[in-house]
Amino acid sequence: MKKLLFLLLIFITLSGYGQQQDILDAPYKYLGVIKLNDTSFISYKLAFEEKDGLIQGYSITDAGGPHETKSNIKGSYDSKEKLLVLNEYDIVYTKSPITELDFCLVNFQGRLRALKKGKPFSGNFKGVYPDGKPCLDGQIIMSPLAKVEKRAEKADKLIQKSKKFSQKIKDNVSARTTLDTLSMSVVKKDENLNVFAKTRQVTISIYDAGKVDNDRINLYIDGKLLLKDYAIAKDKKEIPITINDAQVIVKVEAINEGTSAPNTVKVEINDGQRLISTRTSLKTGDHASLTLLKQ
Repeated sequence: MKKLLFLLLIFITLSGYGQQQDILDAPYKYLGVIKLNDTSFISYKLAFEEKDGLIQGYSITDAGGPHETKSNIKGSYDSKEKLLVLNEYDIVYTKSPITELDFCLVNFQGRLRALKKGKPFSGNFKGVYPDGKPCLDGQIIMSPLAKVEKRAEKADKLIQKSKKFSQKIKDNVSARTTLDTLSMSVVKKDENLNVFAKTRQVTISIYDAGKVDNDRINLYIDGKLLLKDYAIAKDKKEIPITINDAQVIVKVEAINEGTSAPNTVKVEINDGQRLISTRTSLKTGDHASLTLLKQ
């Protein structure tokens, strides 16, 4: 029973931070938490590849939360010394309203017994601002995504078999569903995603990545209505944007919820150097925004 409660605590904690889709594209995928020195916990995801001892990839902090942030990472792995080095160095996007210069970047160095065997790892990290000045320190606790998924399935089975939980709780608590939620980036009602573009020329693509169900939207660029009562289709609608000013605000407003609620729109931002994907999830009349900033 203690083991069941422990598993429930982990997944309920993670579900509080909720939702990035391309984590599944990287060879090495980890899911866990950052523990700050004030004992608070923040969900943390890592996805990277390793070649000749060098690491490239990204991290996602506070996924689905009010400060969800994706950062690029680089580092190294020394298989002889069992030493893993990971450093965040570039903000890709964030839901946080603060400026990029305010971000505390994670710098980690610790032991990992066998990278290719999917071993968990943990250890202390140093936080630094982009200018190199120190900020918050803490601890990273990470497990391979595949192992977390197995634990989620086991937790679900234990929950369903247990007589300690009501049927209502069993129907509403699913560790597996929580993990599925953690695998995608979603911009919900009244949320804003700040996207740092590498170039001033950006292309936004909107489309339905699932079953086309007649979701309709209004799309605004800096307050001007660009697409009115637009039906989201399977084919991508590409919109070129030039970031001439400090920022460009793209707002998606849901007109309906189609035949399958909620209204969902896949949004891709391509600046010629990288592709950033997200999706909106809205009820009728709700809106969500993306703010494009030149990095």
